[in-house]
Amino acid sequence: ISGDMIIQAQKIWKEKKNAGKPICAVFVADVSGSMDGEPLNKLRRSLIDGQYYIGEDNLIGLISYSNDVNIDLPIAKFDLKQRSLFAGAVRDLQAGGSTATFDAIAIAMKMLMDKKAVGPDADPNLKPKIFVLSDGKSNTGHSLDDILRIVQDLGMPIYTIGYNANLPELREIAEINEAVCIDADTENVVIKLRNLFNAEL
Repeated sequence: ISGDMIIQAQKIWKEKKNAGKPICAVFVADVSGSMDGEPLNKLRRSLIDGQYYIGEDNLIGLISYSNDVNIDLPIAKFDLKQRSLFAGAVRDLQAGGSTATFDAIAIAMKMLMDKKAVGPDADPNLKPKIFVLSDGKSNTGHSLDDILRIVQDLGMPIYTIGYNANLPELREIAEINEAVCIDADTENVVIKLRNLFNAEL
């Protein structure tokens, strides 16, 4: 069997598997002081390059966090306009402050829940996913224990990508709902994102 035939079969399988179930994903970017410099630069490159592997039928949002959490881009269909807004918001990310990772995850979950259940464009069939890009050094706000039960009950997979990271913390987050932890210092994040998006998005 040729490689082209396998790729075509995989494409048809994905279309059938995800029919009527668009992906709704929120990227959660750590912009605390410890991310300043190369970690944040690598984070930006990961998102700018990785966006090209996200299909326009999916819904994408972006939040960033340090001491507080900021909704940089509300969730919307990833059409040309949303893609342009996403790239601009990513380029504008600046580092400073402490690290409220679990506050940010809580807000991302709320955004996804609202998109599934509230408003004129609500869709209960959306498949929610969260991508946390961080160095994994949470030091303010809520703890993992504070939100663990909610994460488990909602069942939303939280993929984590570590930049100069405390990987055990990020792995613990990812393992709650059987997602993946990626080490940006030793793995090609764009290839990993591409593979995740091909399989999931």
